[in-house]
Amino acid sequence: MIKLRPYTKTIVRDVGLMLHIPGGMALVSLWVCVAFREFYAIAPFLLTSLVSFGIGQLLYRSVHQYSEEAHLRHAMITVALSWGLIPLVGAIPFLAISSHLAPLPEISDTLLRFQNPWNAIFEAFSGFTSTGLTMALNPRELPYSLQWWRSFMEWIGGVGTIVLMLSVLDPSTEPFQLYNAEGRSRRIALTVTGTVRRIWKIYLIYTGVCIAVLGVLGMPWWEALNHGLTVISTGGFDVAGESMSAYSPVIQLAIVPMMIAGAVGFAIHDRLLRHRQFSLLWKQEEYRTLWLLLGGGTLILFLENYWFQGSFLWIDSLFQWVSALTTCGFNTVKVETWSASAKLLLSVAMAIGGAAGSTVGGLKIKRVLTLYKGVLWHFRRISLRPHQLMRYQLDGKSFGEAEAYRRIEGAAVLAVLWMSWLAIGVMVLNYLVPEKYQLSDTIFEAASALSGVGLSTGISHPDLQWGGKLVLILLMWMGRLEIIPVMLLLGSLMRRMKASLFKF
Repeated sequence: MIKLRPYTKTIVRDVGLMLHIPGGMALVSLWVCVAFREFYAIAPFLLTSLVSFGIGQLLYRSVHQYSEEAHLRHAMITVALSWGLIPLVGAIPFLAISSHLAPLPEISDTLLRFQNPWNAIFEAFSGFTSTGLTMALNPRELPYSLQWWRSFMEWIGGVGTIVLMLSVLDPSTEPFQLYNAEGRSRRIALTVTGTVRRIWKIYLIYTGVCIAVLGVLGMPWWEALNHGLTVISTGGFDVAGESMSAYSPVIQLAIVPMMIAGAVGFAIHDRLLRHRQFSLLWKQEEYRTLWLLLGGGTLILFLENYWFQGSFLWIDSLFQWVSALTTCGFNTVKVETWSASAKLLLSVAMAIGGAAGSTVGGLKIKRVLTLYKGVLWHFRRISLRPHQLMRYQLDGKSFGEAEAYRRIEGAAVLAVLWMSWLAIGVMVLNYLVPEKYQLSDTIFEAASALSGVGLSTGISHPDLQWGGKLVLILLMWMGRLEIIPVMLLLGSLMRRMKASLFKF
């Protein structure tokens, strides 16, 4: 019998709880199978639920009587392990449904490709990390049940599985540790539980508004439902097969503010809805920077496209820049046809991302702003005269020197890790992609995966060899959790393996 350490029991217990989530999602999804008479999909979703609840209960029951407070490091390992296992369960419907329908003569090539486990796992990771890169050649050819499952995964992944768990379950780890480990830190209620429940209320309100607006503007209601789920989660999966290029300019322009809403922090949304404090959207430095980036980046992209293609591409340039900066991943044009400079510009936008505490990926504007301030502070400190004192101010608040440099250190560490893993991903991926792709394409694809965006130059394709899919999966996983939790998990596993080898 394996003897587990106290903190390992806590991790196992909480991972067991987390693994109940895809099972519950599968049961909720049965309505689609019945509504669209896809009864063959009922068994795969029940199988998903059985595997999810079975493994979850096995892990939970084995240590459920044990409970010890875990440190932040252990909470991060719990989160990273959960986010690595949940998509594996989420891949079951793709595998089971495609295998069941494979003998039929009229089955589409899009669905046939999901018999390959790598494609199914890739799609599930992309969904739960709310990335949007896809192995579906034409999502319109998928059964309604799988179209829904893709959108539902992104919707849950956008708000965060930890947020879902904390709102309905009782983990043994301190809730704030788990909340913080998933990349969140700011509370909008007195308790973490109150905070996550308020987040869900805000999320549901905005989701309903997005669905309603898209439907009223003429999008078919089934497509409005799915795209409403994936736009507010800044996910990017579509069911039309051509993303937003399949719709009118009116719908495309209507989606722009929806993507921006997904890139605004839940704390700001809470104050907008409860107290009508709209001034926060320009009083806070982070949001002034967001508007500057949205406006300035769009203008630069206008000029770049005019220089390269002879046209400003007004709607496409605006839409693609907003989609990249908000890490949503919808598109109105094939980005691979744009210039290398335009793709690199969009890569920078994807790396930055939106506001902290929202559904977006990337480094987040607040960290980029902190690094910028750090550079300014450094030069100002050099220029100080002996009798002068340095003033450290960020977002209207003054800090002491120690606190200021602590914030800079935190932002710098994540920025260095992000750039390092991007470079590693690009170098490895460059050897695995077809020769027709340029370096700018590979950088774009890796940045899209690591930032959880979903815009693609065509590299993410069912024909990509399994090594390339694995690289992109790892980047999506790491990027969704802001790298450090995954590195802690991998480091812990490597130490365990090393210790086991030395025993022999």
